[in-house]
Amino acid sequence: MIQGTEQQDNIIAQPAKRKLRRYLAAAIVIALLSVSAIVVFQSAGQSASLVLPRNQLQFATVQRGDLVRDIAVQGRIVAANAPTLYSQDTGQVQLFKQPGEAVVAGDLLATIASPALQSDLQQQQAVLLSMTSEAERAVLTAREQQLDIEQVMNNGQVNLLAARRELQRATQSIEMGVIRALDFDIAKDNLTKAELEFDHAKRKVELARDKLAFEQGSRAQDIHRQQLVVNELQRKVAALDITAPVTGQLGSWLVEQQSHVLPGQALLTVIDLSQYEAELAVPESYARDLAPNQQVDIALGNQQLSGVISYIAPEVRNNQVSARVRFAQLDNTQLRQSQRLTARVILEHKADVLKIARGDFISSGGGRQAYQVLDNQAVRKNVELGAISVQWVEILSGASAGEQWVISNLSDFKDQNRVNLN
Repeated sequence: MIQGTEQQDNIIAQPAKRKLRRYLAAAIVIALLSVSAIVVFQSAGQSASLVLPRNQLQFATVQRGDLVRDIAVQGRIVAANAPTLYSQDTGQVQLFKQPGEAVVAGDLLATIASPALQSDLQQQQAVLLSMTSEAERAVLTAREQQLDIEQVMNNGQVNLLAARRELQRATQSIEMGVIRALDFDIAKDNLTKAELEFDHAKRKVELARDKLAFEQGSRAQDIHRQQLVVNELQRKVAALDITAPVTGQLGSWLVEQQSHVLPGQALLTVIDLSQYEAELAVPESYARDLAPNQQVDIALGNQQLSGVISYIAPEVRNNQVSARVRFAQLDNTQLRQSQRLTARVILEHKADVLKIARGDFISSGGGRQAYQVLDNQAVRKNVELGAISVQWVEILSGASAGEQWVISNLSDFKDQNRVNLN
C-alpha cells in the first residue's frame, strides 16, 4: 500500500484577529445589501403606475384671504307695479286698448255689459223712491194727527180758563151769599175736571210728538238701509267700466274680445313703467340661504347695477325659488320689460380663510379628497371643504397656504395614491 502524507502535515492554529476581520467584513456586506434593499423597496413604493399629461389638467395654489360666498343666477327685468284687473260681475266684455298701447291713470280700458245688474239697480232705486215717498206720507199723516191732538189740548186749555173764571165768580158769589153752596161745589168740580182734561191733552200731544219722532227715525233707518243697497249696486255698475289704475302701458289681454266673463276672472294687465325690479330664478338648493336685504350685483349688458333682495317667494316652482331685487339707484330710461340679466347674490363674507380656486375636483372628489402637486407627481390627500362661492372654495382642514392642487376633474386619477405628471 502506498502511504499518505497525513503524518507529515502539521495543524497550525489561526489567529483570533483574522477570524474577527472575516466576520466584520461579512457583517458589512450584509448591511450594505440591507440598505440597498430598503432603498429599492422605498423607490418602488413611491413609483406610480398611472401617468397623466400635465397640459390636460388645471392647477391652483392654496392661499389665505377673504372669501365671499355667493351664487350666480339668471333673471329678468320686471315692472315693480304691474296690476291685474278682474271682472266684477257676469257679462260680456269689450276691450278698448290693444296690448302695448300707452295708458294714463283713469283711461277706460274695457267695459262689461251686464243687463241683469243694471235691472237690479233700477229695481232697488225704485224701491228706495217708494220708501222715501211712504216715509214722507207717514210724516204728513202723523203731523195731521198731532194737529188734531193739539186742537183738543187747546180746547181743554180754554175750558180750564173758563172753569177758573167760573170758580172765581162762584167764590165771590158765595161770600156775598148770592148762590148756594151746591153751585159753588159744582164750579169747583168743573175746574178740577177741566184741569184733568187739559193735563191729559198735553200728555197726548207729547206722546204724539215722540211717536212721530220714532216713526221718522225708523223710516229713516229703512231708507238708509235701502240706500246702502243702491250704493253697492251703483258701485258694481261703475266697476263694469275697467279703468287704468296707473300710468304706463297695457300689458296683455287675458280674455278674448266680446267673450263671456265671470266674477273674479282676470281680464288684462297694466304695467307701470316708472319703477322696475329684477326677478331672479334661484335654484332650490340655495333657497334656505336667501334672506331679505342681501346684496345683489347685477350685470345687464354693459351696465352694472346693485340692489337688495326685497321679496322671496314662499313656494318652489320648477325647482326654483323666485326672488325680487329692489335697485338702489336706477335710471328707468335704460331698462325694458323682460330684459335678461345675470345676478350675483352675496350670501356670506368670511375673513382670513384658506381658499383655492373652484373647480371640478369638488364634485369628482366628493369634497373629501384632493391631489397635491409635488415635483412631477400628484399625491392624494384627505381634505375637508367648507363654503363654496362662484370663484373660490374654503378649505377647513388638510392643506396649508402655498400648496399647489389639481382643481380639474379627478375621475382620470382612478383613486390612485400617486400619479405621475408628464
